[in-house]
Parts: sequence; structure tokens; C-alpha cells
Amino acid sequence: MNISIIIPVYNASQYLHECLDSVLSQTFDGDYEVIAVNDGSTDNSLEICREYASKYPKFVVLTGENAGVSAARNKALDVAKGDWLVFVDADDMLMPDALTTLYERERVTGADMVLANAVKLIDNKVTQPFLKLTEETLPNAICHIKHFALWSYLIPAKTVKQNNIRFVEGLAYSEDRIFIYQLAKYCQTIAYTTTPVYQYRINPTSACQSKDGVRKARHHFLAAYHLHQIAATYQSVDKGIFNHLTHEANHVIDLGIYMFLQQMQKIKQLCEVKTEYDRLFGTSMEWNIRFYKYVVFDFMTIQRRRLITFKK
Repeated sequence: MNISIIIPVYNASQYLHECLDSVLSQTFDGDYEVIAVNDGSTDNSLEICREYASKYPKFVVLTGENAGVSAARNKALDVAKGDWLVFVDADDMLMPDALTTLYERERVTGADMVLANAVKLIDNKVTQPFLKLTEETLPNAICHIKHFALWSYLIPAKTVKQNNIRFVEGLAYSEDRIFIYQLAKYCQTIAYTTTPVYQYRINPTSACQSKDGVRKARHHFLAAYHLHQIAATYQSVDKGIFNHLTHEANHVIDLGIYMFLQQMQKIKQLCEVKTEYDRLFGTSMEWNIRFYKYVVFDFMTIQRRRLITFKK
């Protein structure tokens, strides 16, 4: 089988028909399967998935109690039969030529992984492609990751299975980033294409729009911890990659702090966040300085942006 399309589903009934129809509308001449993983939905998402599976042999439905998007994707990885993997979120859509574009790009370039462009869907209006890509194939894939969500990638299933690459279960933010860097560690080349293959919906009910700043910080810190672990494997063998991944890990810490400060309501929440930070990274002077530097810089950035918005 050429491609396995993996779709984690949680309370996505509002958009699920559009998502699944976009998969069915593919112009791809090859063989592909669709693995929809119901993650304990409390709406009728499971019924919708089973409806499609009863009509179309391409569809496989897995279901279980709510365990998070990472666990759902891991379930699909365990049964996927395709040579290549494509990930889709249940509130998004594929372009009609998505699989053809990705598969042909790999065939022409021979790259180990492929990244295509995407558009945003805001209030049912499609934006211009928003990833800054060129039509090129680059060596040393791990240093040329330009997109940190899984969608728009064509991923080699053999590499994932041989190296037992899995999502960090329980992690709801930046889990894609960790998976991509784990994968890129074993990929020599990455090919880009400027052709958009994906419609990313700006969904006000998605996890990304959550108002729980403490949770966002904790999850980003844990993701950064895992990225530092990946970086450490290069410390004595490739300083360039080590520095690159260390920079990325610290950026994720900064991102978590920024998101937290946007939602912070009480100063005691900062203590909660710092406690989790200390648990993962320790209390050395270096780590303490990094934490408070990010807090001060991000706080000032947020206030400046709010002031600019107020003046407008």
C-alpha cells in the first residue's frame, strides 16, 4: 500500500464530514487507506467515522477511551500498512491533489521526507499559502525543518517503524515537533514543494485556542525537555546539530512562557510554572537566568503589543 492517512478524532463532528470528504476526493491513482482514531468522543464523531467505514473499504476505524492526540496517533501507527504516512487533523481538509503532489514530489526527488505548502481557512475564507518554501531538496534534513506541525508532510513509514518513533503520550502541545525531529534524525534529505496540499482551519475550540496558560507552559516545558534529550545525542558527534536542536528546545521553553503570560491571572500561577520548570531542568544559575530572562522579555513584548492594539 502506498499511503496511510492518519486522522485522530475527538469531538470533531462539526467539521468531520468535510475532512473525510476531502480525503475521499483525492485524485491519487495509487492505493491508500484512511485510519480514523476516535479518542473517546462524546459527540457523534464515532458514528460518522463508522458511517464512512461502512461505505468505503479504504476506511479503518479505531476507538477507545480519551487518552489524547498522541495516544490516538500511536494507535494508528501500530496498524498502518502504507509505505508512507500522511497526518490530517479532523477539523482540517486536504486539497484534492494533496496525495498526488506529495507522492510525486518524493518520486521525482528521492527524498527521505517531503514538506508541501498549506493555506489557512479563516471563517471559510482561504488565505494565500503561508509557509516560506522553495522547490528544492536539501541534505541534513534535521537542520532544515521549516514547519512544526505534522500536516503537509509525507513521512516514511519504514523509518518510523524501524526506529520505533512514537508520540509522547499525554503531551498536547509541541508533540508534533518532537516526532518530526525524531524522524528527521534518520532522514538524510528533505524535499520542499511550494504547492499547497492542506487547509488548516483556525478553530476557536481547538487545543491551540485554550485559555489554560499553566497547562500550555507545562506541556511546552516537557516538549523542550524531550528536545534537549534528542540534542544530547549529538553533543559529542555533531556540534552544529547539537546547537541547532538546543536552540529549538529553548525556543519551545520561551514559547511556553509567552503563552502562559498571555493567560496569567494570578502571580501564584507563575510559581506553579516555575516549579514545573525546575523539576525538568534543575535550579542551576544558568537555568534560572534563562527562565527569568524569558519572563521579563515576554512580559514586555505582550504589554507593548497590547498598547499598540489599544492605540489602534
